[in-house]
Amino acid sequence: MSSKDFAIGNMADDLLNLTLELCGKDEEKRPRFPKVFYRNYVHIMVTTALAIQECVFEANEIAMGEMRKEYQKKAAVKCTYLNHLVRVAHERGYISEKQRDRWQKLITALKWSVVKWIRSDETRTKS
Repeated sequence: MSSKDFAIGNMADDLLNLTLELCGKDEEKRPRFPKVFYRNYVHIMVTTALAIQECVFEANEIAMGEMRKEYQKKAAVKCTYLNHLVRVAHERGYISEKQRDRWQKLITALKWSVVKWIRSDETRTKS
């Protein structure tokens, strides 16, 4: 595992931690989301962040090849999906603009790091 792969893994951990934080209760111990959404919408958000982390770590376990690339691509796609879920949560008023921006900034940074990782692997395999 290269240091770049490790940095991406740390970003995936950070994304999961932030997702858990923002999907939990606010500072006043009130749920951010309506109770009915915790079984579906919030569950999907947390599950997506977990899946991103899993894909990154699965890709890290494979030295090179198509399976590694598939996990990397899945992670990037799931970042896009989570980004949209966050946008909708903000539009519905469940999270603030500041929370949305913080969350989306991390998601976007992770996605583009994964894309660069894919391109780096492609360049390495062509050499």
